[in-house]
Amino acid sequence: MPAPSEPEKYSIDEMMDRLKSRPEEDPLHDGELVTRADGSQAIKVRKRKRRSHQPHKELEKKTRRTRMIQVSGALLLLLLAAFSVGSAIVYSNSAPFREGVLRMIRETTGSQVRMEEFRVNPSHAVAGRLEFTWPEDGILRDLTVRGVSASIAPAFFFGKSITGEEITCADGILTLGPPAGLATSGPAGDKPSPIHFNRYAITRFNVLLGDAARPAASLVDSEASFQKDSENGRPQLLLNRGHVQLPGWPKIRIDRAHLEFRDREVDVVGLRLLHETDNRGVLEMSGTVSPHATDRPSTLDVRMESFLLSGIAGPEIGQLLAGRIDTQSKLKSNYLAFTPGSQTAANLEVSFRNASNSSFNVQGFPFLAQLALMLDDKWYAQPVFDNEANGSLRRQGATVTLEDLYFEQKARMALRGSLTIAADRRLGGTLEVGLTEAMLKASGHPKLNAMFGPADEGFRWLALSISGSGAKPADNFLQLADAARPAKPTAADESGNNPPSFEDLTTPE
Repeated sequence: MPAPSEPEKYSIDEMMDRLKSRPEEDPLHDGELVTRADGSQAIKVRKRKRRSHQPHKELEKKTRRTRMIQVSGALLLLLLAAFSVGSAIVYSNSAPFREGVLRMIRETTGSQVRMEEFRVNPSHAVAGRLEFTWPEDGILRDLTVRGVSASIAPAFFFGKSITGEEITCADGILTLGPPAGLATSGPAGDKPSPIHFNRYAITRFNVLLGDAARPAASLVDSEASFQKDSENGRPQLLLNRGHVQLPGWPKIRIDRAHLEFRDREVDVVGLRLLHETDNRGVLEMSGTVSPHATDRPSTLDVRMESFLLSGIAGPEIGQLLAGRIDTQSKLKSNYLAFTPGSQTAANLEVSFRNASNSSFNVQGFPFLAQLALMLDDKWYAQPVFDNEANGSLRRQGATVTLEDLYFEQKARMALRGSLTIAADRRLGGTLEVGLTEAMLKASGHPKLNAMFGPADEGFRWLALSISGSGAKPADNFLQLADAARPAKPTAADESGNNPPSFEDLTTPE
């Protein structure tokens, strides 16, 4: 905006005068004033000479050139890496590389190996099926795994070693057998293994001991994880879930198991088992197994807590004696002994008592129904013992023996004796029935009174022979009743009404 003292408009002459009278304080340093043909004036600027040396321009060019070289080098390295990886993958899927992998597996495991559907990608090596077969001089017989996937390290592509974090398998079957002698096969001494992974895992793991058609023991549908280097330096095997099957035994579930390997022995740090259908009770085992010692038994300690008796004694016993048991300390008891490689079945010895807050039911025996009828008390048909119930259990294969049985319900009844379920499922044994003197007198039956012996430990006892089967037990109660000779009635008895006979009481209406 023009100053107030100056006019807002100028004529052409005035503007020319102003240009001619340019103040001396604004000299034209960068050019000279020239007058055009039309009389107008302009400043003619002299051309500047370019300097040949410009540091900042040269620095920019140098920086640009360096970046171009770096980008080109990175692209070249990337292309070389891609080409190398591609070449390595192509080579690792070739037959020569596959043979090299099989050779390393044979050297590490000491077995003959067969591999199917082997493929390699940049991060994993996979195989549809792997089969291992060992000589019979060791406990390993054969292993078949499917759906194998290994996370591999870059060294794998150079064919020098097979290393990585983990190998996983969808399912696997391992067959074990007694060693035929000292193992001579296997990886060589202290030579470093070309195969090393931190963890080996099988989602569905089966183990067969002995003949695959009729195994002496088997583990079915378990989840297994093997770590070669654990915290204490020992290889360890962890199992979760699954079933343990022994010929003649009830099916037992695995809750979890922890095994550690040292030299030629296996430490069973913990083996926790459950009943097939019950989660309340537990059966735990621990100890050391010597699988190569075929001339001496291996022993595991056994502990039970609130475990169903039928879960270890079998359903036949469970139909007669039903209850939960705890192991109780007793010399030379509470163990499982077996000899690796022997055809003799494992031997289980357990001393037990009824679990806390648990009772024992006795049922199914014919003499119970007879007692309930003669004593006019339905309790005796299926007596419940919650005061005391204990005994010992011995199991060898399919044969189960219950010894030192003693059940007592105060002032009502006691049972003691032994029972055996043989391999052919036949039931045998002897049970002594104890009734109090007051109960016998209250019954008013001379024959019943005559059947029981003298008092011992607060009860009068009657010995019965048990036979039949678990599904249909039998006893000789009626035969003993028929053979009983009641004492002659006293004068006081003769003056009263005659009590009903045993035949009258037991004859159905």
